[in-house]
Amino acid sequence: MRNFRIGRAGKVLPITLDNYRMATGMSLPYVQVRDRRPSYFAVCPMCGNPVLICNLFKMNKDSRSPAPYGRHYAADVAGVAKYDEMAYRFCPLSRQSERPGSRRRRPSDPTGIELYQLMRGRFDLVVRLWERTTGIHVGVSYAERMLGMWRADEGWRYYAANRGNLPFMLFQAAPAQNLVGRYIRNGCALHRLLADSGLVAFEPASLPGWVQVRPAPGGGFVELTFLVHSPVPVLRDDRPFERWRLAVRSARAGHGGDLDVELDLDALDRMADGGAGRDRRLLDIAARVLDPV
Repeated sequence: MRNFRIGRAGKVLPITLDNYRMATGMSLPYVQVRDRRPSYFAVCPMCGNPVLICNLFKMNKDSRSPAPYGRHYAADVAGVAKYDEMAYRFCPLSRQSERPGSRRRRPSDPTGIELYQLMRGRFDLVVRLWERTTGIHVGVSYAERMLGMWRADEGWRYYAANRGNLPFMLFQAAPAQNLVGRYIRNGCALHRLLADSGLVAFEPASLPGWVQVRPAPGGGFVELTFLVHSPVPVLRDDRPFERWRLAVRSARAGHGGDLDVELDLDALDRMADGGAGRDRRLLDIAARVLDPV
């Protein structure tokens, strides 16, 4: 992995000597002497497990690259983090990552609590990243409805959830959602898929760059829904992504289709760190729907 953080509330930073030195002060508990050699520890940005920082000062003899990197450390590190084997097995930064299915964290799990807090504090960015990635617009009332379902389902407890995929986890356990009447981004992959179906037409929307899905003229009532499922972790140059399936279905046999949509798991942190403009309406919804913890 190429990023680290110090503690669960710490900012996610690229692994460099300067970043590590400034974040830890090169002191306990992050720098520990073991077998008369210093070991450099931090926390995995995704699963919250301890990580050992390698190549910080010199290249390890078994390293594939001279650049500093982090690897999961399969034991508790006092003062840094406790090792959670289940979280490691499902971590998207693990090259042996498994699919967690519907398995859940215990209610008191610190990673789950962290994800709940992130959804509450970044809900507007979660919605914005969903729109950017899928091309499906989420208005204020729709956002509140989806967040209410996420809360009722305790979506933060799924091992499939991580700090980067909250936009898709917001929809992952929801029933199929209606597409007719919804705004989609003009020219996106979903727009092209729907145009090829012949079931719908598009009307200009009040939002620039968006169109509204309507039944095709003379086509009568159209039932057209979407859902997201089956995330697959992808590591590319040690950067984490997830490939999700966006499934479009119609009650009419032979209509619909699937899109593979790739989510950059670092994008939400970059948006938060980059000073992106915030949507007070959505943050107010999150503060109302999700109690502080």
